[in-house]
Amino acid sequence: MRKGIKGSLVAAATAVAALAGATQASADIVQPTVEVDTAKVAQILHEKLGDGNTVGYAFAISEDGVFAASGSGGKARIDKNIAFTPYTRMDIASATKNIAGAALLKLVEARGVSLDTKLWGYLPLDLRSTMHESWKNLTIRQILGHRSGIAQMTASLSDADKANVGTLYAGVKFTMTKPIVVDSPWSYTNMNYAVARLIIPKLWDLVEPGRGVPDVTATNSGGWTLAYINERLLAPAGIAPTSCVPVSADTAPHAYDIADTAKGGVLVQLDGADWEACGGHRGLHLSAMDMVRWQAHLRHGTVVSPTVRFQMDSFKLGWYETMTNTGAWAGSYTHGGDLFLGGSREQHSCQGKFPGGVEVAVLMNSKVLSGYQCSVVLNAVKDATTTS
Repeated sequence: MRKGIKGSLVAAATAVAALAGATQASADIVQPTVEVDTAKVAQILHEKLGDGNTVGYAFAISEDGVFAASGSGGKARIDKNIAFTPYTRMDIASATKNIAGAALLKLVEARGVSLDTKLWGYLPLDLRSTMHESWKNLTIRQILGHRSGIAQMTASLSDADKANVGTLYAGVKFTMTKPIVVDSPWSYTNMNYAVARLIIPKLWDLVEPGRGVPDVTATNSGGWTLAYINERLLAPAGIAPTSCVPVSADTAPHAYDIADTAKGGVLVQLDGADWEACGGHRGLHLSAMDMVRWQAHLRHGTVVSPTVRFQMDSFKLGWYETMTNTGAWAGSYTHGGDLFLGGSREQHSCQGKFPGGVEVAVLMNSKVLSGYQCSVVLNAVKDATTTS
C-alpha cells in the first residue's frame, strides 16, 4: 500500500508520479494476493543497509507501476565527500543480465522465431567456422536460462585452456571450440550472456534492416548491444541513455573495502578493450531510480510484450533462478550483481519484482554486512507484507 512517507525516506518527493501504466498483463504469472507496506519496506532497507552495513547505498521502490519510496545513505566517494543518492549511477554488474535478457527476447519475438531456435546462425561467420559441432544445437532458451552446458564444460578444462576463456570476442571464440552438452542442468556463468551479446546486433539488423547495424566484429558488439538497449528498452521507459563508463569519472562512485575504507576506493567500469563486453553479462551504469523504473515498465508497460514477460518468468530468463521463489512467494523474481575488486573492494546491486505489484532496486558500493543484497530485499518485502 502506498502511504505518506516523511523525512529522509523519500529522496525525491517531488518526483512521485506514474512510472508506467498500472494494468497487469493477462499473460503474467498469477501472484498471491498480498498487501505490501512500502513505507515499512523502506524503513527495513535503511536498517539493513545503513548503520555501517555498507559504505554507501541507495534504494527505490514502486508499487503498481507508481513510484512509492526511495532512500540512501553513506558515501559514493569518501575522498570527495560525495553522498550516495537514489540517482547515483554505477556499474550494476550482473543485474545487467535482466535487461540483456529482455533485449534478446524482444528481438526474438520481433523476428518471429521461437525460444528453441538454434542460435549459431546468428553468430559471426568466423566464430561459426571454428566452433565445435555441439554448439550448433544450442538454443536461445538455453543460453538465457544458463542451461547451455558451458559452465560445466569450462569447469573441466585444464588451467592452460581456462586462461583462454573469456567474455570478450577472442575468449568466446576459444570457448566455442570446446564440446558442450546442451540442455544441461542450470549452472550460472557470465559466458552465456557474452554469447547473447554477440547475437543481439545481428537480430537487430534482421528486424530493422534500415537501422544500419553492421556485422559483429571483435570490437563492436558491445557498442551495438548498448545502442539497442538504450534505444529500444531504456528510452521507451523514460530512462536517460547510459553506458558502461560513467559520465564523469571524477564524481562517479568508488568501490570500497568496508573493513578498511582508508586505503581508498576504485572506479568500476568497462574501459579500454573491456568495453566491448558492454551490455551483455554486466556493465550498465544505472541508478536505483533507473532500475526501479525499468522494473515498473518491464512488468506493467509496453517496452516488452506480455509474451516476453511470460517467457522471462516461466523459464527464468534474465532472472537468477535460485532467487525466483515458489510457494507463497511465487512471483518474486530478482537478479543481483556482484563485483569483487582488488583489496576486498566490492560493489553490489539487486533489482526485482514481488507479489503485491511491488518492484525494488538497491545499489551499494561495498560489501553488505547484513547479508546477500537480494535476500535483504526479499526479506524486507516479506516482513512488510500481509496476506489477504
